[in-house]
Amino acid sequence: MYSAQDNIVALATIPGRSALNVIRCSGRSCLLLYKELFKQKKDPRPNYVHLKTAFFNEKTIDQCMVTFYKNPKSYTGENMLEISSHGGSVIATKIIQAIESFSFRPASPGEFTYRSFINGKMNLAQAEFVKTAIDSNNSLDSFFSIKNIEGSFSGQVDGVSTEIKNILTYMEHELDFNEDEIDFETQKTYIKKINKTIHLVEKTKSLSYLASDNKSSVLISLVGKTNVGKSSLFNKILGYERSIVTSKRGTTRDTVEADFVINNINVRLVDTAGIRKTKETVEKKGISRTYKTIQDSDIILFVDDYSPAKSILSFSKIIQDKKTLLIKSKSDLKGYTKEKNALSISSKSEEGIKTLIKKLNKEVANYKEVFIDSYRFLINNRQKNILESVSDYLKEALVSYKNTNDIVVLAPLFHQAHLFLLLVGSLQALLLRGCMRVFPGHCCPLTQ
Repeated sequence: MYSAQDNIVALATIPGRSALNVIRCSGRSCLLLYKELFKQKKDPRPNYVHLKTAFFNEKTIDQCMVTFYKNPKSYTGENMLEISSHGGSVIATKIIQAIESFSFRPASPGEFTYRSFINGKMNLAQAEFVKTAIDSNNSLDSFFSIKNIEGSFSGQVDGVSTEIKNILTYMEHELDFNEDEIDFETQKTYIKKINKTIHLVEKTKSLSYLASDNKSSVLISLVGKTNVGKSSLFNKILGYERSIVTSKRGTTRDTVEADFVINNINVRLVDTAGIRKTKETVEKKGISRTYKTIQDSDIILFVDDYSPAKSILSFSKIIQDKKTLLIKSKSDLKGYTKEKNALSISSKSEEGIKTLIKKLNKEVANYKEVFIDSYRFLINNRQKNILESVSDYLKEALVSYKNTNDIVVLAPLFHQAHLFLLLVGSLQALLLRGCMRVFPGHCCPLTQ
Protein backbone atom coordinates (compact mmCIF):
# COMPACT_ATOMS: atom_id res chain seq x y z
CA MET A 1 0.00 0.00 0.00
CA TYR A 2 1.42 3.36 -1.05
CA SER A 3 1.91 6.08 1.56
CA ALA A 4 1.21 9.79 1.08
CA GLN A 5 4.58 10.35 2.78
CA ASP A 6 6.49 8.70 -0.09
CA ASN A 7 8.59 10.68 -2.53
CA ILE A 8 7.02 10.46 -6.00
CA VAL A 9 8.05 11.18 -9.58
CA ALA A 10 6.13 11.32 -12.85
CA LEU A 11 6.51 12.38 -16.44
CA ALA A 12 4.10 15.29 -16.84
CA THR A 13 4.35 15.48 -20.64
CA ILE A 14 3.19 12.88 -23.15
CA PRO A 15 5.77 10.08 -23.65
CA GLY A 16 7.48 10.03 -27.03
CA ARG A 17 9.34 12.40 -29.30
CA SER A 18 8.95 16.07 -28.38
CA ALA A 19 10.92 19.27 -27.88
CA LEU A 20 10.85 18.95 -24.09
CA ASN A 21 10.19 16.48 -21.32
CA VAL A 22 8.75 17.81 -18.07
CA ILE A 23 9.38 15.59 -15.05
CA ARG A 24 7.82 16.42 -11.67
CA CYS A 25 8.85 15.23 -8.26
CA SER A 26 7.13 15.75 -4.92
CA GLY A 27 8.11 14.86 -1.38
CA ARG A 28 10.45 15.59 1.51
CA SER A 29 13.57 14.48 -0.35
CA CYS A 30 13.24 16.90 -3.29
CA LEU A 31 15.89 19.23 -1.90
CA LEU A 32 18.34 16.36 -1.39
CA LEU A 33 17.50 15.05 -4.88
CA TYR A 34 18.38 18.43 -6.39
CA LYS A 35 21.81 18.42 -4.75
CA GLU A 36 22.59 14.81 -5.64
CA LEU A 37 21.21 14.67 -9.19
CA PHE A 38 22.75 17.96 -10.28
CA LYS A 39 25.91 17.83 -8.10
CA GLN A 40 25.12 21.02 -6.17
CA LYS A 41 26.23 22.03 -2.67
CA LYS A 42 23.92 24.99 -2.12
CA ASP A 43 20.12 24.96 -1.84
CA PRO A 44 18.37 26.28 -4.98
CA ARG A 45 16.52 29.57 -4.88
CA PRO A 46 12.79 28.66 -4.80
CA ASN A 47 10.57 29.51 -7.77
CA TYR A 48 13.52 30.35 -10.04
CA VAL A 49 14.63 28.44 -13.12
CA HIS A 50 18.17 27.06 -12.84
CA LEU A 51 20.17 25.66 -15.77
CA LYS A 52 21.89 22.51 -14.46
CA THR A 53 23.37 19.27 -15.78
CA ALA A 54 21.90 15.99 -14.53
CA PHE A 55 24.27 13.11 -13.68
CA PHE A 56 23.69 9.43 -12.97
CA ASN A 57 26.48 7.02 -11.99
CA GLU A 58 28.96 9.82 -12.71
CA LYS A 59 27.71 10.04 -16.31
CA THR A 60 26.03 13.07 -17.86
CA ILE A 61 22.38 12.54 -18.74
CA ASP A 62 21.26 15.93 -20.02
CA GLN A 63 21.37 19.68 -19.45
CA CYS A 64 18.09 20.64 -17.79
CA MET A 65 16.07 23.59 -16.59
CA VAL A 66 15.21 22.99 -12.94
CA THR A 67 12.75 24.77 -10.64
CA PHE A 68 12.44 24.08 -6.93
CA TYR A 69 9.15 24.84 -5.15
CA LYS A 70 9.33 24.99 -1.39
CA ASN A 71 6.41 23.77 0.71
CA PRO A 72 3.70 24.89 1.19
CA LYS A 73 3.95 27.18 -1.87
CA SER A 74 3.70 24.41 -4.44
CA TYR A 75 0.99 22.54 -6.31
CA THR A 76 1.03 19.61 -3.87
CA GLY A 77 1.81 21.64 -0.77
CA GLU A 78 5.06 19.64 -0.45
CA ASN A 79 8.57 20.32 -1.67
CA MET A 80 8.50 19.92 -5.44
CA LEU A 81 11.08 19.74 -8.19
CA GLU A 82 10.22 20.36 -11.84
CA ILE A 83 12.80 19.25 -14.39
CA SER A 84 12.62 20.21 -18.07
CA SER A 85 14.94 18.17 -20.27
CA HIS A 86 15.34 17.71 -24.00
CA GLY A 87 12.60 15.61 -25.55
CA GLY A 88 12.65 11.91 -26.29
CA SER A 89 11.73 8.85 -24.26
CA VAL A 90 15.38 7.76 -23.80
CA ILE A 91 16.36 10.92 -21.91
CA ALA A 92 13.11 10.90 -19.87
CA THR A 93 13.61 7.26 -18.90
CA LYS A 94 17.24 7.86 -17.82
CA ILE A 95 16.33 10.86 -15.67
CA ILE A 96 13.41 9.04 -14.02
CA GLN A 97 15.58 5.99 -13.35
CA ALA A 98 18.16 8.26 -11.73
CA ILE A 99 15.47 9.92 -9.59
CA GLU A 100 14.03 6.55 -8.52
CA SER A 101 17.48 5.53 -7.27
CA PHE A 102 17.13 8.28 -4.65
CA SER A 103 14.07 6.60 -3.03
CA PHE A 104 11.45 8.10 -5.31
CA ARG A 105 8.66 5.88 -6.66
CA PRO A 106 6.45 6.35 -9.75
CA ALA A 107 3.38 8.41 -8.88
CA SER A 108 0.00 6.74 -9.14
CA PRO A 109 -2.39 8.28 -11.68
CA GLY A 110 -3.77 11.47 -10.17
CA GLU A 111 -1.51 11.35 -7.12
CA PHE A 112 -0.13 14.88 -7.52
CA THR A 113 -3.64 16.30 -7.45
CA TYR A 114 -4.58 13.94 -4.62
CA ARG A 115 -1.71 15.32 -2.53
CA SER A 116 -2.76 18.84 -3.38
CA PHE A 117 -6.19 17.96 -1.98
CA ILE A 118 -5.08 16.25 1.24
CA ASN A 119 -2.62 19.08 1.93
CA GLY A 120 -5.39 21.66 1.67
CA LYS A 121 -4.26 23.32 -1.57
CA MET A 122 -7.66 22.67 -3.15
CA ASN A 123 -10.97 21.09 -2.18
CA LEU A 124 -12.49 17.99 -3.79
CA ALA A 125 -14.64 19.95 -6.24
CA GLN A 126 -11.57 21.80 -7.50
CA ALA A 127 -9.48 18.62 -7.67
CA GLU A 128 -12.09 16.78 -9.72
CA PHE A 129 -11.95 19.43 -12.41
CA VAL A 130 -8.20 19.14 -12.91
CA LYS A 131 -8.96 15.98 -14.84
CA THR A 132 -11.91 17.65 -16.61
CA ALA A 133 -9.61 20.47 -17.74
CA ILE A 134 -7.06 17.96 -19.04
CA ASP A 135 -9.75 15.95 -20.87
CA SER A 136 -11.57 18.99 -22.31
CA ASN A 137 -11.84 18.85 -26.08
CA ASN A 138 -13.41 22.28 -26.58
CA SER A 139 -12.77 25.80 -25.36
CA LEU A 140 -16.01 26.09 -23.36
CA ASP A 141 -15.49 23.00 -21.18
CA SER A 142 -11.86 24.03 -20.72
CA PHE A 143 -12.87 27.59 -19.74
CA PHE A 144 -15.39 26.45 -17.13
CA SER A 145 -13.05 23.73 -15.80
CA ILE A 146 -10.36 26.33 -15.11
CA LYS A 147 -12.95 28.59 -13.43
CA ASN A 148 -13.89 25.65 -11.18
CA ILE A 149 -10.25 24.99 -10.32
CA GLU A 150 -10.01 28.66 -9.34
CA GLY A 151 -12.96 28.09 -6.97
CA SER A 152 -15.94 29.42 -8.93
CA PHE A 153 -18.30 26.53 -8.16
CA SER A 154 -16.94 26.04 -4.64
CA GLY A 155 -17.62 29.69 -3.88
CA GLN A 156 -21.21 29.32 -5.03
CA VAL A 157 -21.67 26.26 -2.84
CA ASP A 158 -20.14 28.12 0.10
CA GLY A 159 -22.79 30.81 -0.39
CA VAL A 160 -25.58 28.21 -0.10
CA SER A 161 -23.85 26.63 2.90
CA THR A 162 -23.68 30.02 4.65
CA GLU A 163 -27.43 30.55 4.18
CA ILE A 164 -28.18 27.13 5.68
CA LYS A 165 -25.83 27.73 8.62
CA ASN A 166 -27.52 31.10 9.26
CA ILE A 167 -30.94 29.43 9.43
CA LEU A 168 -29.58 26.71 11.75
CA THR A 169 -28.10 29.38 14.02
CA TYR A 170 -31.37 31.32 14.02
CA MET A 171 -33.25 28.13 14.75
CA GLU A 172 -31.02 27.11 17.66
CA HIS A 173 -31.41 30.56 19.15
CA GLU A 174 -35.20 30.18 19.10
CA LEU A 175 -35.04 26.71 20.63
CA ASP A 176 -32.64 27.81 23.39
CA PHE A 177 -34.15 31.15 24.38
CA ASN A 178 -37.77 31.28 23.29
CA GLU A 179 -40.10 28.91 25.06
CA ASP A 180 -43.20 30.65 23.75
CA GLU A 181 -44.90 29.63 20.56
CA ILE A 182 -43.46 31.17 17.44
CA ASP A 183 -45.49 34.16 16.34
CA PHE A 184 -46.58 34.76 12.71
CA GLU A 185 -43.78 37.18 11.95
CA THR A 186 -41.14 34.63 13.00
CA GLN A 187 -42.83 31.95 10.95
CA LYS A 188 -42.92 34.35 8.01
CA THR A 189 -39.21 35.04 8.45
CA TYR A 190 -38.35 31.34 8.43
CA ILE A 191 -40.38 30.74 5.29
CA LYS A 192 -38.68 33.70 3.61
CA LYS A 193 -35.20 32.45 4.58
CA ILE A 194 -35.94 28.89 3.44
CA ASN A 195 -37.36 30.10 0.12
CA LYS A 196 -34.29 32.28 -0.38
CA THR A 197 -32.01 29.27 0.17
CA ILE A 198 -34.06 27.04 -2.13
CA HIS A 199 -33.91 29.75 -4.80
CA LEU A 200 -30.12 29.94 -4.44
CA VAL A 201 -29.78 26.16 -4.88
CA GLU A 202 -32.12 26.14 -7.88
CA LYS A 203 -30.23 29.06 -9.41
CA THR A 204 -26.97 27.15 -8.98
CA LYS A 205 -28.55 24.13 -10.71
CA SER A 206 -29.86 26.28 -13.57
CA LEU A 207 -26.43 27.87 -14.10
CA SER A 208 -24.74 24.45 -14.19
CA TYR A 209 -24.34 21.89 -16.93
CA LEU A 210 -22.82 18.45 -17.30
CA ALA A 211 -20.00 17.96 -19.76
CA SER A 212 -21.57 14.61 -20.67
CA ASP A 213 -24.73 16.42 -21.83
CA ASN A 214 -22.82 17.89 -24.81
CA LYS A 215 -24.39 21.28 -24.08
CA SER A 216 -21.11 22.92 -24.92
CA SER A 217 -21.32 21.46 -28.43
CA VAL A 218 -23.35 23.36 -31.00
CA LEU A 219 -25.92 21.15 -32.74
CA ILE A 220 -26.48 22.21 -36.36
CA SER A 221 -29.12 20.34 -38.37
CA LEU A 222 -29.80 20.27 -42.09
CA VAL A 223 -33.58 20.17 -42.49
CA GLY A 224 -35.88 20.07 -45.48
CA LYS A 225 -37.89 17.90 -47.82
CA THR A 226 -36.48 14.89 -49.65
CA ASN A 227 -33.96 15.23 -52.47
CA VAL A 228 -33.25 18.96 -52.00
CA GLY A 229 -29.49 18.52 -51.58
CA LYS A 230 -29.11 18.22 -47.80
CA SER A 231 -26.70 15.28 -47.90
CA SER A 232 -24.57 16.87 -50.62
CA LEU A 233 -24.32 20.06 -48.59
CA PHE A 234 -23.57 18.01 -45.46
CA ASN A 235 -20.58 16.44 -47.21
CA LYS A 236 -19.38 19.80 -48.54
CA ILE A 237 -19.40 21.42 -45.12
CA LEU A 238 -17.44 18.51 -43.67
CA GLY A 239 -15.03 18.36 -46.58
CA TYR A 240 -15.43 14.62 -47.10
CA GLU A 241 -18.07 12.06 -48.15
CA ARG A 242 -20.00 11.15 -44.98
CA SER A 243 -23.59 10.86 -46.23
CA ILE A 244 -24.71 8.68 -49.15
CA VAL A 245 -25.93 10.84 -52.06
CA THR A 246 -28.23 9.54 -54.84
CA SER A 247 -30.97 11.00 -57.04
CA LYS A 248 -33.49 8.63 -55.43
CA ARG A 249 -35.89 10.27 -52.97
CA GLY A 250 -35.64 9.15 -49.36
CA THR A 251 -32.01 7.99 -49.59
CA THR A 252 -31.26 9.37 -46.12
CA ARG A 253 -33.63 7.40 -43.87
CA ASP A 254 -31.96 8.16 -40.57
CA THR A 255 -29.98 10.99 -39.03
CA VAL A 256 -26.29 11.01 -39.97
CA GLU A 257 -23.95 12.84 -37.60
CA ALA A 258 -20.41 14.15 -37.72
CA ASP A 259 -18.34 16.15 -35.21
CA PHE A 260 -15.87 18.89 -36.09
CA VAL A 261 -14.55 22.14 -34.60
CA ILE A 262 -15.36 25.76 -35.49
CA ASN A 263 -13.75 28.63 -33.58
CA ASN A 264 -12.34 26.13 -31.08
CA ILE A 265 -15.89 24.98 -30.25
CA ASN A 266 -17.23 21.47 -30.81
CA VAL A 267 -19.91 21.31 -33.50
CA ARG A 268 -22.17 18.38 -34.23
CA LEU A 269 -23.56 18.52 -37.77
CA VAL A 270 -26.62 16.38 -38.46
CA ASP A 271 -28.01 15.36 -41.84
CA THR A 272 -31.67 14.57 -41.20
CA ALA A 273 -34.08 12.38 -43.13
CA GLY A 274 -36.08 14.35 -45.68
CA ILE A 275 -39.62 15.07 -44.50
CA ARG A 276 -42.46 13.78 -46.66
CA LYS A 277 -45.55 11.60 -46.41
CA THR A 278 -44.60 7.93 -46.59
CA LYS A 279 -45.94 4.51 -45.65
CA GLU A 280 -42.47 2.97 -45.43
CA THR A 281 -41.83 1.97 -41.79
CA VAL A 282 -38.06 2.65 -41.69
CA GLU A 283 -38.44 6.02 -43.37
CA LYS A 284 -41.23 6.97 -40.92
CA LYS A 285 -38.88 6.30 -37.99
CA GLY A 286 -36.20 8.40 -39.66
CA ILE A 287 -38.62 11.31 -40.09
CA SER A 288 -39.64 10.98 -36.45
CA ARG A 289 -35.98 11.30 -35.46
CA THR A 290 -35.73 14.37 -37.69
CA TYR A 291 -38.39 16.13 -35.63
CA LYS A 292 -36.59 15.17 -32.41
CA THR A 293 -33.28 16.50 -33.81
CA ILE A 294 -34.94 19.79 -34.77
CA GLN A 295 -36.13 20.22 -31.18
CA ASP A 296 -32.59 19.70 -29.84
CA SER A 297 -30.84 21.86 -32.45
CA ASP A 298 -29.18 25.21 -31.80
CA ILE A 299 -28.97 26.19 -35.48
CA ILE A 300 -31.15 24.99 -38.38
CA LEU A 301 -29.97 25.00 -41.99
CA PHE A 302 -33.27 24.88 -43.87
CA VAL A 303 -32.55 23.63 -47.38
CA ASP A 304 -34.84 23.70 -50.42
CA ASP A 305 -34.27 23.70 -54.17
CA TYR A 306 -37.35 25.83 -54.88
CA SER A 307 -38.56 28.56 -52.57
CA PRO A 308 -37.35 28.03 -48.97
CA ALA A 309 -39.53 30.92 -47.83
CA LYS A 310 -42.66 29.03 -48.91
CA SER A 311 -41.48 25.57 -47.88
CA ILE A 312 -40.56 26.70 -44.41
CA LEU A 313 -44.21 27.53 -43.62
CA SER A 314 -45.00 23.88 -42.97
CA PHE A 315 -42.08 23.75 -40.51
CA SER A 316 -42.67 27.13 -38.89
CA LYS A 317 -44.15 25.74 -35.65
CA ILE A 318 -41.28 23.40 -34.84
CA ILE A 319 -38.45 25.79 -35.76
CA GLN A 320 -39.97 29.11 -34.63
CA ASP A 321 -37.60 29.43 -31.64
CA LYS A 322 -34.51 28.23 -33.52
CA LYS A 323 -31.83 30.22 -35.27
CA THR A 324 -32.57 29.34 -38.91
CA LEU A 325 -30.53 29.99 -42.05
CA LEU A 326 -32.53 29.71 -45.30
CA ILE A 327 -30.64 27.99 -48.09
CA LYS A 328 -31.73 27.62 -51.70
CA SER A 329 -29.75 24.79 -53.23
CA LYS A 330 -28.80 23.62 -56.73
CA SER A 331 -27.88 27.07 -58.08
CA ASP A 332 -25.98 25.36 -60.91
CA LEU A 333 -29.22 24.13 -62.55
CA LYS A 334 -30.62 25.87 -65.64
CA GLY A 335 -33.46 28.26 -64.89
CA TYR A 336 -32.39 28.76 -61.25
CA THR A 337 -33.67 31.97 -59.66
CA LYS A 338 -32.26 33.48 -56.51
CA GLU A 339 -34.51 33.77 -53.48
CA LYS A 340 -34.66 36.88 -51.33
CA ASN A 341 -33.38 36.31 -47.76
CA ALA A 342 -31.99 32.91 -48.80
CA LEU A 343 -28.37 31.95 -49.47
CA SER A 344 -27.88 30.50 -52.95
CA ILE A 345 -25.59 27.48 -52.99
CA SER A 346 -24.49 24.64 -55.22
CA SER A 347 -22.75 21.60 -53.85
CA LYS A 348 -21.70 20.75 -57.39
CA SER A 349 -20.11 24.09 -58.37
CA GLU A 350 -19.45 25.05 -54.73
CA GLU A 351 -21.13 28.43 -55.22
CA GLY A 352 -22.03 29.96 -51.84
CA ILE A 353 -20.30 27.21 -49.80
CA LYS A 354 -17.55 29.52 -48.48
CA THR A 355 -20.15 32.18 -47.65
CA LEU A 356 -22.23 29.61 -45.73
CA ILE A 357 -19.21 28.43 -43.75
CA LYS A 358 -18.40 32.07 -42.84
CA LYS A 359 -21.99 32.50 -41.61
CA LEU A 360 -21.68 29.31 -39.54
CA ASN A 361 -18.42 30.60 -38.04
CA LYS A 362 -20.22 33.76 -36.98
CA GLU A 363 -23.23 31.95 -35.54
CA VAL A 364 -21.04 29.51 -33.58
CA ALA A 365 -19.06 32.44 -32.14
CA ASN A 366 -22.36 34.07 -31.11
CA TYR A 367 -23.42 30.78 -29.52
CA LYS A 368 -20.25 30.82 -27.40
CA GLU A 369 -21.16 34.24 -25.98
CA VAL A 370 -24.76 33.18 -25.30
CA PHE A 371 -23.57 29.95 -23.66
CA ILE A 372 -21.22 31.77 -21.31
CA ASP A 373 -24.04 34.15 -20.39
CA SER A 374 -26.43 31.23 -19.78
CA TYR A 375 -24.14 29.02 -17.69
CA ARG A 376 -21.60 29.65 -14.96
CA PHE A 377 -20.55 26.22 -13.74
CA LEU A 378 -19.47 22.91 -15.22
CA ILE A 379 -20.36 20.12 -12.79
CA ASN A 380 -20.10 16.33 -12.64
CA ASN A 381 -22.77 13.78 -11.75
CA ARG A 382 -21.68 13.59 -8.12
CA GLN A 383 -22.07 17.34 -7.67
CA LYS A 384 -25.35 17.36 -9.58
CA ASN A 385 -26.80 14.66 -7.30
CA ILE A 386 -25.68 16.59 -4.20
CA LEU A 387 -27.40 19.78 -5.39
CA GLU A 388 -30.59 17.84 -6.11
CA SER A 389 -30.49 16.18 -2.67
CA VAL A 390 -29.97 19.54 -0.95
CA SER A 391 -32.89 21.00 -2.90
CA ASP A 392 -35.13 18.05 -1.94
CA TYR A 393 -34.26 18.36 1.78
CA LEU A 394 -34.95 22.10 1.79
CA LYS A 395 -38.26 21.70 -0.04
CA GLU A 396 -39.31 18.95 2.36
CA ALA A 397 -38.35 21.19 5.29
CA LEU A 398 -40.47 24.03 3.89
CA VAL A 399 -43.56 21.82 3.44
CA SER A 400 -43.16 20.23 6.90
CA TYR A 401 -42.77 23.61 8.56
CA LYS A 402 -45.81 25.08 6.82
CA ASN A 403 -47.88 22.08 7.94
CA THR A 404 -46.69 22.01 11.59
CA ASN A 405 -45.43 25.53 12.39
CA ASP A 406 -42.81 23.72 14.45
CA ILE A 407 -39.13 24.59 13.93
CA VAL A 408 -38.13 21.27 15.51
CA VAL A 409 -39.03 19.51 12.23
CA LEU A 410 -36.57 21.75 10.37
CA ALA A 411 -33.43 20.81 12.29
CA PRO A 412 -32.74 17.28 10.94
CA LEU A 413 -33.59 18.24 7.36
CA PHE A 414 -31.37 21.32 7.42
CA HIS A 415 -28.52 19.37 9.02
CA GLN A 416 -28.83 16.77 6.24
CA ALA A 417 -28.81 19.48 3.58
CA HIS A 418 -25.73 21.08 5.14
CA LEU A 419 -23.94 17.72 5.36
CA PHE A 420 -24.54 17.06 1.69
CA LEU A 421 -23.14 20.46 0.77
CA LEU A 422 -20.01 19.72 2.77
CA LEU A 423 -19.54 16.59 0.67
CA VAL A 424 -19.04 18.75 -2.44
CA GLY A 425 -15.47 19.45 -1.44
CA SER A 426 -14.73 17.43 1.67
CA LEU A 427 -12.44 14.57 2.63
CA GLN A 428 -15.49 12.53 3.66
CA ALA A 429 -16.67 12.49 0.07
CA LEU A 430 -13.27 11.33 -1.06
CA LEU A 431 -13.32 8.46 1.43
CA LEU A 432 -16.80 7.49 0.31
CA ARG A 433 -15.75 7.33 -3.34
CA GLY A 434 -12.34 5.72 -2.98
CA CYS A 435 -9.21 7.81 -3.00
CA MET A 436 -7.40 7.61 -6.29
CA ARG A 437 -10.44 7.01 -8.47
CA VAL A 438 -11.36 10.64 -7.95
CA PHE A 439 -8.14 11.85 -9.61
CA PRO A 440 -7.36 9.54 -12.55
CA GLY A 441 -4.88 10.48 -15.18
CA HIS A 442 -3.09 13.56 -13.82
CA CYS A 443 0.70 13.41 -13.86
CA CYS A 444 0.96 9.72 -14.70
CA PRO A 445 4.26 7.90 -14.54
CA LEU A 446 6.09 7.02 -17.72
CA THR A 447 5.04 3.41 -17.39
CA GLN A 448 1.87 2.14 -15.69
